[in-house]
Amino acid sequence: MDYLVMVDEFPKPDEKIRSTSYKAQGGGNVGNALTCAARLGLKPKIIAKVAEDSEGIAMLEELADDGVDTSFVVVSKEGSSMYSYVIVDSKMKTRTAIYQPGYPPMTPNDFTPTILSSALDGAKLVYFDGLSLKTALVVARECRSNTEPGYQFHVPMEEL
Repeated sequence: MDYLVMVDEFPKPDEKIRSTSYKAQGGGNVGNALTCAARLGLKPKIIAKVAEDSEGIAMLEELADDGVDTSFVVVSKEGSSMYSYVIVDSKMKTRTAIYQPGYPPMTPNDFTPTILSSALDGAKLVYFDGLSLKTALVVARECRSNTEPGYQFHVPMEEL
């Protein structure tokens, strides 16, 4: 979940400024990529973990509304979902993102091999966000051992 605040220009240290607009919406590399894939007519699935809080529920609803299969998302009864504050500088056309990781984090123990295999069934591409490296490694190993040649992996460079 991104909390976007637009400003005319980024504030100086200790300066208080007024925003020009505000919007809460889904975001993040994986969420954006999967939403684009769904809008192009593909059938993307997401393997992730959110908390049963307002941010987690909103993210799941927005992804599902956009055509992303969220049936493999683990919903934690406790904790908090990941979110970001994003300050968009209209003058410089830049943005600054400050993120809060979700808790508890996703681990390989959050899903069984059967669920993981089902989530990856028919996939040709896996996109990792780099936030849960142990889980990503388990998913990558499953892909390598149970898929046809030509499987593609992608990790955004900003996450490395």
